Amino acid sequence: MTALIFTIVLGILVLYLGFIKNKTILAPVAIAGLLVSLYLSFQDWGLGSMYFHNMILFDNFSIAFNISMIIITILIFIFGIDYYEDMKLHVAEQYALMIFALAGAFLMTSFSNLIMLFLGIEILSIPLYVLAGGKKYSYRSNEASFKYFMLGSFATAIFLFGIALVYGASATFYLPEIKTFIAQFNGHLPPMLLVGLLFILIGVAFKVAAAPFHFWSPDVYEGAPTLVTAFMSTVVKTAGFAAFYRLLNMGLLPLPIPLEKALWVMTALTLFVGNLGALKQTNFKRLLAYSSISHSGFIMLAMLSQHGSSAAVLLYYTFVYSLATVPIFIIFILMKRASERHEELFIFRGLFKTKPWIAVFMTILLMSLAGIPPTSGFMAKYQVFVLSISQGILWTSIFAILMAIIGIYYYFNVVREVFTEREQPSVIIVSKLNAALIIVCGVAVVILGIFVWKLPI
Repeated sequence: MTALIFTIVLGILVLYLGFIKNKTILAPVAIAGLLVSLYLSFQDWGLGSMYFHNMILFDNFSIAFNISMIIITILIFIFGIDYYEDMKLHVAEQYALMIFALAGAFLMTSFSNLIMLFLGIEILSIPLYVLAGGKKYSYRSNEASFKYFMLGSFATAIFLFGIALVYGASATFYLPEIKTFIAQFNGHLPPMLLVGLLFILIGVAFKVAAAPFHFWSPDVYEGAPTLVTAFMSTVVKTAGFAAFYRLLNMGLLPLPIPLEKALWVMTALTLFVGNLGALKQTNFKRLLAYSSISHSGFIMLAMLSQHGSSAAVLLYYTFVYSLATVPIFIIFILMKRASERHEELFIFRGLFKTKPWIAVFMTILLMSLAGIPPTSGFMAKYQVFVLSISQGILWTSIFAILMAIIGIYYYFNVVREVFTEREQPSVIIVSKLNAALIIVCGVAVVILGIFVWKLPI
C-alpha cells in the first residue's frame, strides 16, 4: 500500500515539475521515484496486507506483478529521455499520466472487490485516452485517442452493467462472497447472474485485447506515440491479465460451464485473429499490435488451465514478453528517424550492414517473441503448453502450437528485411542510453531463457 501511495504522490510531483523550464530533470526524478516504489514493494513481500474493509489485498501475487510493471516502466522512462529530447511542451504531463496509469495498474493487481477493480481499470484507462492523442497535430493520433475513448467507454458501460447484475443477484461486491454464492448453484446459474458475469468478463477482455474485443488495438497502437504504444503493449497488458487471473481465481473458479466455453472460444479466436491478422501487415506497429493480440491468446491458455502454477507462468510470460517488446520499439524509433518517419517493414532493410550489433539484438528479440530457443520467449510458450497439456487441454494446445508456428513467419519477415542489403544505407544515430537498453534487454531475454524462474505466488 505504501508503494501505491508513493506512486500517486510521485505522479503529482512530476506534474508540478512541469512548471520548471528544465525538462531534463523529469525523467531522472520519475525513475528515482519508481526505484523507491520498487523498494517499497519488496518491503511488502510476504505480509499479505488488506485495506479498506478488505477491498484491497496486497499479497505476493499483486506485489510480484507490481514489481514487474515498475521495472518495465523504468525501462520505458529511460527510453523516454531520448524520445522526448526534441519535445518542448507537455513532457511532464506525459510522464505523470503514465505514472498515474501505473497506480491504476497496482489496483488492478490487488483488488478483492469489484468496485476496486472498476476504479483500477478507470484510473489506468483515462490517462491512456489522453496519452494516445499525445501528438496533437497528427490525425492518426487524434483518431487513436478518439477510438480508444469511445470503445473504452462502451466497454466500461458493459462492465458496470455486469457489476450491477451480479450485485443484484448476490448482494455483494466481494469476490470470495461471490464465489461462495456461485458454488451453491452447482453450475446452473440464474440468468441475471450469468449475464452479469459474462459482461464483467467482456469488460476485462477488452483491456487485454482478446478477440472479438480487439478491434481498437491495431488502430490505437499505430496512431499513439510510440513510447505510449510501448507502455500499452507491456505494462497495460500485464495489469490486464493480472486482473483477469485474479478475477477468475478469487471469484469465479471453478467456472460455470457456459462461461468456460465462452472463454475457450475467446482464447481460440484470439490466437487465430492475432496470428492470421499479423501475416498481411506491412506497418510495423500494426504488426506488433496483432502480435500482441496473439500473445493474449497464449496467456489466456495458461490462465484457463486452472493449475497451481498458472500464476507463476503468467508472471514469467508477461515479464519476458515486455522485456523483449520495449527494446524492439526503441530500434523501431531509430529506424523510423533514419527513414524519413516511415513505419513500414522496409525501414529495417540494410540494418545489418549499417549497425550489425543492433541487427543481431533485433533478431534475438524477435526470436523471443516468436518463441524460438534459447530465448525466454520459447520457455514462456513451452511452460504454457506443458501446463495446458498436463491439464488435459489437448486440442486447444495443438491449435495454439500451430498458431505459434504461423507466428514465426511474420516475425521472420522483419528479420529478412534486417539482413537484406540496401542501396543507400541509412544513417542510424543511437544514444548511449538506448544502446545500453537494447543490450541489457537482449542479454536478459537470453539469460532468462536459460535460467527459468518461478516465484511462489
